[in-house]
Amino acid sequence: MDFMSIANSFVPHYYNTFDGGDGVRKNLLSLYRPESMATWEGQQLQGASNIVAKLTGPELAVVKHQVQSIDAQPSPGGGVLVVVTGVLAVDNAFDKAMRFSETFNLQPIPGQAGGYFVYNQVFRLLLG
Repeated sequence: MDFMSIANSFVPHYYNTFDGGDGVRKNLLSLYRPESMATWEGQQLQGASNIVAKLTGPELAVVKHQVQSIDAQPSPGGGVLVVVTGVLAVDNAFDKAMRFSETFNLQPIPGQAGGYFVYNQVFRLLLG
């Protein structure tokens, strides 16, 4: 398994979809399954619909990410652990960009060769 290639394909897809706004961002639903879990700034979410409901909330209507680093490692069960750092701007306030760190545990989709879903996700703004 070429875990770096998987990470380098997943990350731009995820953030380009996220940054596309609500009309496009809802397409992130296909990356999650009922067993998916996310922690967003300390708030625990489970299941595709709950996670995407948070990601498409009005407070996140306009977000643009700039990825600065992608690190990846293989994880058990054929998965890939991906850690992303970068900056994001809310409502196009690029003069007030915030640093963030996001970690994804990608797992193979059962019965779909080469497909992965987000099993775990942790997002944090890095303040200070």
